[in-house]
Amino acid sequence: MILVEGGNEVASKEFRNIAALATNYNDNNKEENCLIVDDIKRSNFEFSENILLHAKRFITLGLNKGDKIGILLFNSIEYLELMYGAMYAGLSPVCINARYKTHELDYVLKDSGCKYLFISSESDEITNFSDLILSVLDTNDQNIDSLINTYVIGGTEDDRLLNFDDFLNLDISSENLDEPQSEGEDTAFIMYTSGTTSNPKGCPLSHNNMMHATEAMMERWNISSSDVFWDPLPMFHMSSILPFSACLMAKSEFISTVHFDPDKSLKVLEESEVSIAFPAFPAVMLALVNHPEFSSSKLPKLRIINNVAPVDTLRSFQEALPDAKQVSAYGLTEASGVCAYGSPDDPLEKRITTSGRPFNGVKIRIIHPETGEEMPSGEKGLIEISGPTVFKGYLNDPTKTKETISSDGWLSTGDFGSLSEDGFISYHGRLKDMLKVGGENVAALEIESFYNNYEGVMISQVIGVDDERLGEVPALFIEKKEGANITAEELIESAKGKISNFKIPRYVVFVDDWPMSSTKVQKFKLKEYDLGKKVFG
Repeated sequence: MILVEGGNEVASKEFRNIAALATNYNDNNKEENCLIVDDIKRSNFEFSENILLHAKRFITLGLNKGDKIGILLFNSIEYLELMYGAMYAGLSPVCINARYKTHELDYVLKDSGCKYLFISSESDEITNFSDLILSVLDTNDQNIDSLINTYVIGGTEDDRLLNFDDFLNLDISSENLDEPQSEGEDTAFIMYTSGTTSNPKGCPLSHNNMMHATEAMMERWNISSSDVFWDPLPMFHMSSILPFSACLMAKSEFISTVHFDPDKSLKVLEESEVSIAFPAFPAVMLALVNHPEFSSSKLPKLRIINNVAPVDTLRSFQEALPDAKQVSAYGLTEASGVCAYGSPDDPLEKRITTSGRPFNGVKIRIIHPETGEEMPSGEKGLIEISGPTVFKGYLNDPTKTKETISSDGWLSTGDFGSLSEDGFISYHGRLKDMLKVGGENVAALEIESFYNNYEGVMISQVIGVDDERLGEVPALFIEKKEGANITAEELIESAKGKISNFKIPRYVVFVDDWPMSSTKVQKFKLKEYDLGKKVFG
């Protein structure tokens, strides 16, 4: 592989299509596990063969380079086989959030121009994909201009939908597919970022974007064929797709699950001798380390664990797994998911207090959010990124693209951060996740970090709510650990004298379920909750 600083040439031509990584196996590793989702397995050979067969099926359907197909599924073997098969055929698969409802699905199908949609007959207490697409079709008088048909994995009896077996049984005998049909700057796939006050935004990522991020991740963590990688996160999210691509490149085993369950996950971590774990988000990690059966001694092979959380929370995770290296990350979908990772070779404090160094070829700078002037090392400001992992712009939205990417290629992230003199990046919260309490700027993350370490608190979230006297005040939302008996008054008292009075929440709300997008709490929806009476101030 060739990786050039600045990122024009990302990889040799053999691997200028990200899906071609799946075909890079040999006689020694062809029967080794490539992918496991719960009890279903694919070897390197089987996964490669299946994506090549899918690629031929897509071409048989009459789809051409650049056409879009939508994937609306829970985590599954079929998800990745369809996605990588579509990329090999030169198509641009659209990874659709499995928690979308009719309004969001209708928007994404129309905005992306998907010609075929792949769903499952499986459902859970929240989602039934067949009902969802039929409701969208009903709203559109049974027709969405671009959408030709929907295939249902597991079968359907509704004549408006097709059985997935019909797709599998397509006659592909006349199709020859000797090499990938797209490469380089062609779009590999499209992820939609969560909308907060507007519709989701389509983020097309190129093969070059993904090849650079994939190799950089593999090298940063020294991922090899001897590693076993566990990642329970959604496949419609970069926190699953980028690690899977790195595992394809390294020929390491990748383990996923349909739905995260701490009981089953602990068993998998132990029995599969996982060496790299990717819980990434506090809710997942806390469910593991707080489990009554958790013991670090049962995970002797675990060498790296990745989480993104406040510093004190990361420190507690490191203490729970003292023999593994806790690392963190910084990135966003628009920059291929991740543009900086901590390294297991970094000193402990760097791994806990920062998100590591940017990938080779990726540049990060910190600017003043109002003047645009570059800030000196150690000073907080707005994070901007440039380099080979940065996308070219939003799908069908030149206005938003112009607002986000400068004429000289710098991506404005909307995040506050700082850079140390030796190049480590630290994340300090979202620009739009800042409160202004009586004229004082307050990062929600700072208050959350305090409460996430309070005994009995599973996870906290903070939003700003209107206040007659101060303009805006913090409201604290808390999910308790099982069996915890804590009160709003207790939480407020615990903060007095430890954080500034203007940072102490005025409202406390206890919740059991969070309004989620893919992996993030949708804070704007918390504003619709009943805050109850003011408990402070």
